[in-house]
Amino acid sequence: MKNLLKTALVAAALIVPTAIGAQTGAVRFAPIDPSKFSPQQKQFAELMTKGPRAGNITNAPFKVYFASPEYGLNAIQMSNYLRWGTGLDARLSELAIIISARNWGSGYIWHAHYPLAVKGGLDPKVGAAIAAGQRPTGMKEDEEIIYNLLTEIYRDHDITEATYNRAKAKFGEKGIADIQGLAAYYGITAMALITAKATFPPGDEPKLVALAQAFPK
Repeated sequence: MKNLLKTALVAAALIVPTAIGAQTGAVRFAPIDPSKFSPQQKQFAELMTKGPRAGNITNAPFKVYFASPEYGLNAIQMSNYLRWGTGLDARLSELAIIISARNWGSGYIWHAHYPLAVKGGLDPKVGAAIAAGQRPTGMKEDEEIIYNLLTEIYRDHDITEATYNRAKAKFGEKGIADIQGLAAYYGITAMALITAKATFPPGDEPKLVALAQAFPK
């Protein structure tokens, strides 16, 4: 009975548009009547009552995933592993996420994850420099390795041998794959947010500066 109640609450959330992000004209990924949910959408709605992100079904990327629940179910499982299952400190996981946000110019992701990076132990000045399009000074060794690894991929579409070898020595090949996967997953999220024309409330975090090149040499 308790699970049925949770699923009903999630379903109700899906059919009530949020005030933030209201648009004129047609709504992209409009709410679906719960009575018309496919079996996979019912499964997706149930999944979103559980785990660390329970209650966040109205977040913009999830309503996009919900349109293709077969994809969404796999995306959520991948997200759960990459965010909380790799063994990386939150400081490092969130650093990878905000670097991805900087690459995509995603204020939504930046707004959501910059505070989590700081809460996880990242020096706020590191994030502020990334937001401004500057190479941060004073990074810890493991932070600098992740910064170099991801920014070279984004900026140069390449990784130098020196950067690869440092990353391998610190995190191993599995760690490199997980870090790249985490950043790439937030590319998927950024694309969903763009498609949904998602907006977000103002916050106290340093804002992403519009740049021709996000990551300087």
